[in-house]
Amino acid sequence: MKKIKNMIITRIILMIFAIILLIIPWYQLGFDFPSIMAGGKIIIDTKYIVVGFLYILLILLKVFEAQNIERQKKDLKMLCNLEETMEKILQNALLMILAYNGFITVIIPVLIIAKMMITDTMKNMSADNGKMLEKSRLGICEKGVLHIGIIFLLFYNLPFELWNFYFADACIIIATILSVLNGTIYYFQAKNLIVAKK
Repeated sequence: MKKIKNMIITRIILMIFAIILLIIPWYQLGFDFPSIMAGGKIIIDTKYIVVGFLYILLILLKVFEAQNIERQKKDLKMLCNLEETMEKILQNALLMILAYNGFITVIIPVLIIAKMMITDTMKNMSADNGKMLEKSRLGICEKGVLHIGIIFLLFYNLPFELWNFYFADACIIIATILSVLNGTIYYFQAKNLIVAKK
């Protein structure tokens, strides 16, 4: 259990570090991340590359953790809840920062965050009534596609950007559509409970 506990704590620390890297105006502190040129036309801020590698590491650690945590989840419930909250904060922060810096349109984080808040509310309402909403396979697809989209955005859509193929944008748009559809599924699952509450 100690190994899993340390892994969860490591992920939480790395998530906090990734957020700090992105939100602090380093140039005001007298430090600039170096920029590099790719393909003779794309100027890359290495800060995003560092966060990209951190994000990949976090996903790999999550996969390894998921394979070993099931038996110990009850003992680590509080830590797991904190980790899940930090995952949402990191994902939402990345989407908002990417939108702010012009990588994606602002409507993307608005829709995804709104859906997340609505589904969390529905899950809590269901739990209050002693019922659990079933996890949708669509939600798993949504997370996977969104992770891929965020990673490629942090890596400036390379190598696809060299061929003018907007792979990262496509992933983010597909993930947003899946997110809305997944939210709709949760709504219909919880509809009877919502009506009963009125």
